[in-house]
Amino acid sequence: MTGKIETVLLAAGDAPSHQVPVRLFRAAKRIVACDGAWRMALSLGRVPDVVVGDGDSLEEDDRKELSRRGIPLVVEQEQETNDLCKAFRYALREGWGGNMAILGATGRREDHTLGNIFHLVDFAISCSEARPPVSVMMVTDTGVFEPVLPPGRSWTAIGVATPVSIFAPFPGTEIASEGLVWPLKGVAFDTLWRGTLNRTVADSFSVATNRPVVVYRLHTPPTRFG
Repeated sequence: MTGKIETVLLAAGDAPSHQVPVRLFRAAKRIVACDGAWRMALSLGRVPDVVVGDGDSLEEDDRKELSRRGIPLVVEQEQETNDLCKAFRYALREGWGGNMAILGATGRREDHTLGNIFHLVDFAISCSEARPPVSVMMVTDTGVFEPVLPPGRSWTAIGVATPVSIFAPFPGTEIASEGLVWPLKGVAFDTLWRGTLNRTVADSFSVATNRPVVVYRLHTPPTRFG
């Protein structure tokens, strides 16, 4: 993903502290906070533009404070999806196109972390159908998760020896790569860990795939955004 981040979705995991996600948070045009993360947004120096979720993380004092500050609260009671999904859907409904970054989506509980990471595939499919176009990634204190749909994509100016891991959640995934120490063509992606712990041999790399995958790259060397 390149270009300026327009929208930040702030989940209720660990608050970002690394310079990369903190910089994105401060520079974003708008902040959509999950209902358990709106106070985190304040602690990071921004008043969220809207708070979205099922409402179960809000005490009466929270609701009164949101009302006092004039922060809109959007409550969706359905329990088929988590608050991050609700925040993402809200942003799409509002037509907030451009680049979208998810922060605070890891930490605390590993099951929530894994669920949030692999929701990225569904988010990417929805983004591909949105008008205006939308793109999404998840930024943590250690790196960046990006969903990649067929036929694939490339990354440039990321630095030599950057750690890269690729997760293939769907059976029958076939991947070809360029610019990685261990080429992926012909690898049987029969488990989630099969494409992990690779690294770049140049300032760029590319991945071609026949199924959606999730690519992770470390903030070392520092990730560049636009």
